[in-house]
Amino acid sequence: MRLIRLARFAVLAALVFGAAPRPAAADFLIEPFFAWSRNPPQSSVDVAQWHGGGGLTVDWTIGPLIVGAETGYASAFFDPPQTSFDLIQTSYLLTVSGHAGITRPWASETRLYPYGTAGLGLLRQQARDRDGFIDVTRNDPALNVGGGLRWMVTDFIGIRGDARYFRDLKQPYDQPSDLVSHLDPLAFWRLSIGAVIRFGD
Repeated sequence: MRLIRLARFAVLAALVFGAAPRPAAADFLIEPFFAWSRNPPQSSVDVAQWHGGGGLTVDWTIGPLIVGAETGYASAFFDPPQTSFDLIQTSYLLTVSGHAGITRPWASETRLYPYGTAGLGLLRQQARDRDGFIDVTRNDPALNVGGGLRWMVTDFIGIRGDARYFRDLKQPYDQPSDLVSHLDPLAFWRLSIGAVIRFGD
């Protein structure tokens, strides 16, 4: 009789614990990427340019939530077109930011994971002329918003595509004047593609 009671208790406990919701799985993602950043035209005679670069994103996901950080780099970002009189010797753009967002599977049992994130961080801009008279370096706060799609080829390796918009939160001048009052804060788009390396259960 006692064995029957123990068996009943074991079956009941198994049903209770089996029906209880499981904790959301947490994953750690490392995502190196290649990127192309678009420098918008500064005047009606300029044309937009795409500049190559790259970076690294580190994300932690638990259920539908994403929290992470990234850094990105674009070389020659402020260089004018080669057809013009080029006074810039070197220039680059560096972003370092944290972000948060959401992700969900495209459908049940699929390996496609669309996501969207927004964040704040640092936008570093640097440009130097050939004669050494101008050496400008700015470290401004900036926001970014974007999203993309992760395709997990296996349980631990995948591919990611991302489109992201960055905007400088600081004015391009320290003191307003007629010469620079028409300038807007720097804003640009970045497209990237890279790998996804997953660490998790």
